[in-house]
Amino acid sequence: MSARFLDDEARRAFKRAIEAIEGASSMEVVVAVRRASSRYLHANVLVGALAAFAGLATMLYSDREFGLLAILVDPFIVGLLAGALVELLPAVKRVLTPPAARRFHVERAARAAFVERGVHNTRDRSGVLLYISWTEQLATLVPDSGILHEIAAPALAADALAISAAVPGGGAAVARTLEERLLVHAPAMPRRPDDINELPDDIDSDLAPPSRKSGAE
Repeated sequence: MSARFLDDEARRAFKRAIEAIEGASSMEVVVAVRRASSRYLHANVLVGALAAFAGLATMLYSDREFGLLAILVDPFIVGLLAGALVELLPAVKRVLTPPAARRFHVERAARAAFVERGVHNTRDRSGVLLYISWTEQLATLVPDSGILHEIAAPALAADALAISAAVPGGGAAVARTLEERLLVHAPAMPRRPDDINELPDDIDSDLAPPSRKSGAE
């Protein structure tokens, strides 16, 4: 499912959105997509502990007799396997993590990505990072100081919420929402005659690329 988020249609939609925004304004848009913004190991531990406890209770109250070694070891094995399985189930980590904690990790990782990608290295400090985190199903915008000087922070926060709400709909839906929301601010950030493309437009992603089969479906 994560690979399909950035399928061919989504990549084309992001390309169109970036070109439209940068063609109509002085904003420089960078898109980063991450599988997760934190490990959320508490979910592994909780699921593993519950599975181990359930396994132990089953063995103790079962009509079948188990050896002492099995009672001592088997619940731990079940717990370890269940905890490891959580790594394949991002929805479980999402459900077991409070929304405020998920938002905190996403925003912290987004600020780090802003620096790592050099979004602050534009002439007019007009870069803006769209950061999307798959496990959390959240997105956020990190604007540079030049944008914050011209566009009110509450307006950008509302844009980020609208874009984040589009994440479950897939990458193409996010790209369309990004284009729609940021083009509204184009008059506040007019394109200069000597504007050049200062930041790379390629999507920075650690999601696995979609297979040919999944892309054809």
